[in-house]
Amino acid sequence: MADDGSSPISERQVSGRRARDLALIVPVLGVIALMPPLIGLFARPETGIFGIPLIVVYLFGLWLALILIAMVVASRLKRAIQPDDP
Repeated sequence: MADDGSSPISERQVSGRRARDLALIVPVLGVIALMPPLIGLFARPETGIFGIPLIVVYLFGLWLALILIAMVVASRLKRAIQPDDP
């Protein structure tokens, strides 16, 4: 069956829905990543990167990753709700 472009849902609506879904999933994954069982994997006093304890690298790396992902999701949401006309 050929796609003739007459589907009732536009690509922009699908992209907006995906961005909203991602906006709900990212904080949940962040909370899961901060749960004690996962943090316990990195809480080893004898391991580190360039003298920095691994737990600190993990926490700040996760924090940075969540901020960057939130920025990407926010820009996608903004594009999804903006009208086509200038």
